[in-house]
Amino acid sequence: MALARLLALAAPERDWRLALGHVDHALRPDSAEDARFVAELARELGAAFYSRRVAVERRGRSLEEAARQARREALSQMAAQAGAIAIALGHTTGDQAETVLMRLLGGTGPSGLAAMRPWSPPWWRPLLAVSREELRGWLRAQGHTWREDPTNAGLEPLRNRVRHQLLPLARELVNPRAEAALARLAALAGDEEELWQAWCREQAGRILRRQGTSLLLAVPSLAQMHPAGQRRLLRHALGLLTGQGQHLLAPHVEQLRELLAGASGRRLTLPGGLMAWREKNALRLDRAQPPSCPSLILHGPATVALPHLGVSLRLELVEEKPPLSGRGPQACLPAQAVRWPLELRPLRPGERFHPLGAPGGKRLSRLLIDRKVPQWWRARTLILADREGPWWAAPWAVAERARLKGTESAYLNLSFVDTPQGGPYTMNFNH
Repeated sequence: MALARLLALAAPERDWRLALGHVDHALRPDSAEDARFVAELARELGAAFYSRRVAVERRGRSLEEAARQARREALSQMAAQAGAIAIALGHTTGDQAETVLMRLLGGTGPSGLAAMRPWSPPWWRPLLAVSREELRGWLRAQGHTWREDPTNAGLEPLRNRVRHQLLPLARELVNPRAEAALARLAALAGDEEELWQAWCREQAGRILRRQGTSLLLAVPSLAQMHPAGQRRLLRHALGLLTGQGQHLLAPHVEQLRELLAGASGRRLTLPGGLMAWREKNALRLDRAQPPSCPSLILHGPATVALPHLGVSLRLELVEEKPPLSGRGPQACLPAQAVRWPLELRPLRPGERFHPLGAPGGKRLSRLLIDRKVPQWWRARTLILADREGPWWAAPWAVAERARLKGTESAYLNLSFVDTPQGGPYTMNFNH
């Protein structure tokens, strides 16, 4: 209530357009009365009013966490409907102190001590430096009323126990201004966090690169870092990968550091459907389940986008013989021997392949292991074949049938290119 009225006072001078969003969790019999109270306030302030009734589904979470998630989703939907660029929340100094204390007792690291930030788009918390008592005093002085949520008085939620038991004890035994002290700690930690984030962005440009859906961190550079820098950069990389910030718990960060220090070939399962692989000179972070590989029929030279690899595959007819290699992102086939259409597809279980220069064929899965192809890549290897069999296990092996005799008049050049072009399958008609 205080937040809405204060923003309404500030809006005309700043040319703001204010909308009030109310979320009804349907957890109390009188929750509909809250919605009517807020709707009346919106009419008084001349503000748009939006309301959502949500179903709180716990799914293994606490009721408070489930309600918070549902509330945030509803607020985001209403903000989009209103065309809002910020969602203002009424968190106070007391809320901040409670958050810091709960995180401290949960064993948080320095990032967690930053707690709630005044501005973490689109969330804006303009009242973090103001206490509940100050806001209630201002409302009373202005003759304004508000509604109390009776569940805030119970001791079942952890936050309520911190609010009604731990913080009063801290004020009595340690510091009469305990809330302000804890909020100050959060502000200082927030400044430190901004400095670390700038450092992470700088380091990421040096030792981190994208490859398809994954992120690769250069092991030699990362291994030489101070443990504090390693932890920060690993969490930063996971945040980039998920797009959801740095929500990895400390034990998982330490497991990543152990993986970093270990031998190549090991892997680690992480929460949220993520996986880490220790490769020869890199630590790879990605989703545990690989994205679907394309399965396409190509009727002629084409450029095929491969979003799961972050590249495109280009097939083009050329008259001059390109360099022939048995391994790598480029291959060359004798054009007159290719039987169109070609099929581009994932590996098949038990599939056999006769690589260039080998005396015979073997299971392709065994071939990839023998060639020390990293596990991440093995699941993403593509087969290019015609009706007579495979031509290329891209990008690891060219088939023996692609051996050039020196009498060819044209060649089909196959190459991975960094920039995807067009849609998933673009025919090239210039040949």
